[in-house]
Amino acid sequence: MNKFAAFHSFVTVCEQGSFTAAAKKLGTSASTVTKTISRLEDELRVRLFNRTTRQLVLTESGQELFERAKRILQDINETESMMRVVSKSVQGTVRMVVPNLFGRLTLVPALAEFYELYPDVNLQVHFSDRPVDLIEQGFDLGVHTGELGDSSIMRRQLTRGPMITAASPEYLERHGIPQKPEDLMHHNCIHGRFGLDWTFRSDSASRQRIRVSGNLAVYNGDALREAAVMGLGIVHSSWWALRHDLQAGRLCPVLEPYQVEGHAVSVIFPAGRHLPARVRAMIDYLARITASGPEARVP
Repeated sequence: MNKFAAFHSFVTVCEQGSFTAAAKKLGTSASTVTKTISRLEDELRVRLFNRTTRQLVLTESGQELFERAKRILQDINETESMMRVVSKSVQGTVRMVVPNLFGRLTLVPALAEFYELYPDVNLQVHFSDRPVDLIEQGFDLGVHTGELGDSSIMRRQLTRGPMITAASPEYLERHGIPQKPEDLMHHNCIHGRFGLDWTFRSDSASRQRIRVSGNLAVYNGDALREAAVMGLGIVHSSWWALRHDLQAGRLCPVLEPYQVEGHAVSVIFPAGRHLPARVRAMIDYLARITASGPEARVP
């Protein structure tokens, strides 16, 4: 039996003075209220009311239960009210995990503004380029590149752009500029987690895969970018990862007519109806600081 519902019905009967009035207050039938009180009496093995044709009179046990049950219900209501206030206020700790490059180039530079908006939020920021089980490891949210296969995780896309093939001006001056994807087979290509098979548009607008090679493999997005800036070879990465270096001229894009759409960058969080305000605030803030991404220029 649902003790909370039974206590609620019992207290309502006591306050209203009859089963009929209590049923009206509770939005149910008098017979339902009567059955609930009878089951409660059976469960507790006490008589709660002395019933007459005109009125209900609490027994000694009934009076004691009324006082205790009323306090219990008041405590529950006060706790619920307090939790609603807490859930609406932007305060508390947010545990999050982000890729190394995203964290260093996107999140950390924006934290000063975040704390101006939400000074009562404590952030625990973890860095990882590997897939992370948010629920198992206790994270409130994460930033993820690519698709998701876990139905227990929700996602909100932050940005998307083309896959960029790029190299430093120095590298291109020494080794020449590839004019078509097949030319990459004659270049030193720095590869990482996207592997050695790089995808491009073909002349017929379909997709083609080019198998590249090179003397350096870097499995960290930030280090991959830095290796390219140092002139060690050609890289193939997302626009979001390379955008600052492209804008500053430290890297030059090549093979632009052959670009394909890159993987989406998304904020992910465990599925659930009620997100704490502090978590939603960070999700909204991540969407805000990534909103300047370009429209994908490829199909």
